Amino acid sequence: MGRNGVSIKLMAGIDEKHKPKNKRQAFLRLLEYLAPYKKAVSIGVIANLWMGLVVLAPPLIYGKNITDRVILNHLGESGPARWRLLLISTAAQIILYGSSSFMVWVRMKTMHILGERILVDIRKQVYARLQTLSLSYFDRSQTGEIMSRVTNDSEVVEEFVTHAADTLVSDAIRLAAMCIIMFYVCKTLALISLLPVPIIFVLALTFSRKVRPIYRKVRERLAEINAKVQENISGIRVIKAFAREEHEETNFENDIEAFYDMRVRAIGLWTRFFPTIDFQVRTASVIVWAVGAAMILHNVAGVTMGTLIIFTMYLGMFYEPVRSLATINDTIQRSLAAAERIFEVIDEQPQIEDVEGAADLPRVQGRVEFDHVNFSYGGDEEVLNDICIKAEPGQIVALVGRSGAGKTSIVNLIPRFYDPISGRILVDGFDVKYVTQASLRGQIAMVLQDTFLFNGTVRENIRYGKLDATEEEIIQAANAANAAEFIEVMQDGYDTEIGERGIKLSGGQKQRLAIARAILADPRILILDEATSSVDSESEYLIHRAMDRLMEGRTTFVIAHRLSTIKHADQIITLEKGSVSEVGDHKTLVDQDGVYAQMYEMQFKLNDENQ
Repeated sequence: MGRNGVSIKLMAGIDEKHKPKNKRQAFLRLLEYLAPYKKAVSIGVIANLWMGLVVLAPPLIYGKNITDRVILNHLGESGPARWRLLLISTAAQIILYGSSSFMVWVRMKTMHILGERILVDIRKQVYARLQTLSLSYFDRSQTGEIMSRVTNDSEVVEEFVTHAADTLVSDAIRLAAMCIIMFYVCKTLALISLLPVPIIFVLALTFSRKVRPIYRKVRERLAEINAKVQENISGIRVIKAFAREEHEETNFENDIEAFYDMRVRAIGLWTRFFPTIDFQVRTASVIVWAVGAAMILHNVAGVTMGTLIIFTMYLGMFYEPVRSLATINDTIQRSLAAAERIFEVIDEQPQIEDVEGAADLPRVQGRVEFDHVNFSYGGDEEVLNDICIKAEPGQIVALVGRSGAGKTSIVNLIPRFYDPISGRILVDGFDVKYVTQASLRGQIAMVLQDTFLFNGTVRENIRYGKLDATEEEIIQAANAANAAEFIEVMQDGYDTEIGERGIKLSGGQKQRLAIARAILADPRILILDEATSSVDSESEYLIHRAMDRLMEGRTTFVIAHRLSTIKHADQIITLEKGSVSEVGDHKTLVDQDGVYAQMYEMQFKLNDENQ
């Protein structure tokens, strides 16, 4: 299936799991975002309603006053009276249109600002939910796809507020008012005018059922494209290293063409839908003119040239909200398709949550115990099997083993990134499941092989370990991490921008900044994923010195890749296929001539050969 195929299946699985039950539910949830802003919505509805109702008066003025009384003079009024009526009618229309223009300004400003406010609320809610979700969610979701929901989908939902929310109410009221006036003026012509309305609404319902799934697929395809772009930007060095530019360009072209095909399908539907509505409207107008003219020729009582002019003008206005409601329906369908994807994130529940009544973990000494722990990432296969480990305060515990043995899984259970399927993890005797995550993780620091630094300054990245740290504390942490020497020679010192993921720094410099960040956090439990294999000898020496300072007095778990670096560990735990196979210090395990001894001897030979 390939990389893209796997992504599509993965995202489809996520979507199906949390898809809102029906369209009505998603629509009602969208309306909930308007509830805190009832005043703004009311202003928008009133302004829109005024705009609609004001234009109902001019046709009556044109038809009855100007046509029948001024031009045709059906009432036989004198010349001065007719001129006076013309001036009054003209002034009244100018005043009405002026007030309507003012309300256009009120409505546009109010609803567009409200739309931006709702956009902020949605993005804040989605981002807040993302912060609470467990690592398992991010394990199965692509970054670009998540970003698409936060940015692109929320912008589409904003269109619902800006162009649809208030218009739905005002257009419905305007239609009702026009129906009353038209039936009052002439029942026969009013009935003819209403003939297309049922057809239009049937067409709108059919359009909704067909176009919404397509809009859903359009949103998903766009998310896949965003994920692809994000992945390629992150992996641009690999792409260029293997000269795969043309390959990636071809893949992207295929994705964008598939997105284009989806868009064309949607365009095909609404380009058939709206002309069909237009034909119905124009046909009704022609019939009204024909019937109205025949009624005038046969001197039907109450039907005058003014009556026909009134209906001619009203027909244009009557079908405008009908067309508008059809257009709004299209906006709503796109918004609902986007809203469903947003609600999937909001409705996602974290797998790791604080239990009810969870207590704050007090300041600990650092005793860590794994009590018969079994763990799986969700499949049938257990990654860890009956793990029993005890680390006393201040001890250094090294985890060694071949790739896939379970080293990373063990250290991820300590800060409760995941929960075991059975067994307990205790910190100073407290089961980590029954303490708050914040109080637990606040006493743990991690320095990982894949060092992550934020796009910002050196100071900001060090301070991340303690947000209220003073300048003196930051400098002390940098000194302890052997980072001050390279920071101080930078052009802007601690204010130097380091770029995304610290791209402007060397591997050794990034690692020392990460150590400074951990030192500033002052943890009781430390997790280290040794990351000196890819740095030069001088950087390795400086990093090890910094790590030694960092580990002083702290319980430390070290994932060891180079066994020569963990000879001083208090405990060395060898893992095989998710189980503990050996426990002891370096000398004991070498003397046992087991798995650890074999691994150590192999690395020793490799080092000799490389020399």
